[in-house]
Amino acid sequence: LREKLPSDAKGRTVMQLDEGATLADLLNELGINLKVVISVNGDHEPDKSRQMRDGDHVRIFSAISGG
Repeated sequence: LREKLPSDAKGRTVMQLDEGATLADLLNELGINLKVVISVNGDHEPDKSRQMRDGDHVRIFSAISGG
């Protein structure tokens, strides 16, 4: 997922989104259409239609499968 961030981000970045932008909008802005695990402010099952607010902390992880 790091390749989706700006080259100088080192795994973290601050994003500016339009007023009313949703979590789905953020994922689209980053070009993330993979199966991922997302946390917003500690909520590990956020609705992608959730409206983002200033100061929200979003963590995005690759989904891991195995067996």
